[in-house]
Amino acid sequence: MSCVASRAKEENDVSLWHYRLGHPNFSYLKRLLPSLFNKDSIKLQCEVCQLSKHTRSSYPLQPYKSSHPFHMIHSDIWGPSRVNNISGSRWFVTFIDDHTRLTWLFLMKEKSDIGQIFQTFNLMIQTQFNTKIQVFKTDNGREYFHSQLESYLNSHGIIHISSCVESPQHNGVAERKNRHLLEVARSLMLTTHVPKYLWGEAVLTATYLINRMPSRVLDFQTPFQSLLRIYPHIHFASHIPLKVFGYTAFVHINQQHRSKLDPKSLKCVFLGYAPNQSGYKCYSPQTKRFYATMDVTFFEHQPFHSKNTIQGESCEEYYFWDTFHSLGSQQTNTNSACLPCLPIPTSESHPTSESLSYLPIQDATQDKNKEVIVYSRRKTQKELEDRITSKLAQETDLSSRLTIDEGNAPISS
Repeated sequence: MSCVASRAKEENDVSLWHYRLGHPNFSYLKRLLPSLFNKDSIKLQCEVCQLSKHTRSSYPLQPYKSSHPFHMIHSDIWGPSRVNNISGSRWFVTFIDDHTRLTWLFLMKEKSDIGQIFQTFNLMIQTQFNTKIQVFKTDNGREYFHSQLESYLNSHGIIHISSCVESPQHNGVAERKNRHLLEVARSLMLTTHVPKYLWGEAVLTATYLINRMPSRVLDFQTPFQSLLRIYPHIHFASHIPLKVFGYTAFVHINQQHRSKLDPKSLKCVFLGYAPNQSGYKCYSPQTKRFYATMDVTFFEHQPFHSKNTIQGESCEEYYFWDTFHSLGSQQTNTNSACLPCLPIPTSESHPTSESLSYLPIQDATQDKNKEVIVYSRRKTQKELEDRITSKLAQETDLSSRLTIDEGNAPISS
């Protein structure tokens, strides 16, 4: 009984000093007041500390463990984008092989498209590599628990592992891959001033490049090299020379599509690599069409879009000019003008490439339906005072003339 009483007294004394000192950690309190603690002290706990200091559990970085290609697939969905892609897409989904870190990326118009996209992706893996996906690892997004996708995973024996609510650390491979993709895509667009409505093409090009770059996780081997060691006979990967994204490209026009005096090439912007063709993907704002071809001449020192191209979602810019000053008071008239955003979508949602029209900045003033910024020189204070003085003098002279005319008027009898 004496032992129990002494332990209770010890806990009471420790708790008292714990409250007095503002709930410090018990290990610090033991160093500050060692006389309060016995050698066999039990681990003390404070409910107030749990309520006021509770933190999330740490997630140590898991080392890379090689297994077999397509044993586990990591996936994550990014979006929605505030600006629709030229194809109308607002999301993209990534599939990352855990063994090779090879990445597949698909653009989506709706998040519900994930079910059909994964079924197509799984069928491609089975056909091209003669293997099956065993584990599908995602975050806790509701789109991954759609009845169509969930039933498909169950029927094919694929284990679906999801992260806990608001715990993206559990899906770290896919989350870091999305960050890497967006960093590369952002760099490509900013380098050549590519408008934001082409973000989807930039992300697809970033995926193409990252799959061919060394990775520290793979001992500085590329994802494609890691895959080729196990599947040396695959032929779906293209190996055409790399070019600078967003630069000017001249696509050859075949003879049957032009007359004898027409230009033999079309000026386009280079937007990546064709996924299912061995060719470059170029886009012509003039014809609003994509071209996949190898008959291209590149100007790799000449970006297609100039620095004046507005990359933001809004094309409104406001300019304030002083237009009138009165004697004794100063008034400012605010004029706003909108510089046309290049390229200019002809519909609000940019649903397809057919709904986009492109205007060079030097031709924007020729469109009567578009507002342009008109720059005028601000008048100085002296010029304004001279103008007002002259106006007052004219009014005084006119008043004196009216007085003389009234004095000379004939008197009626």
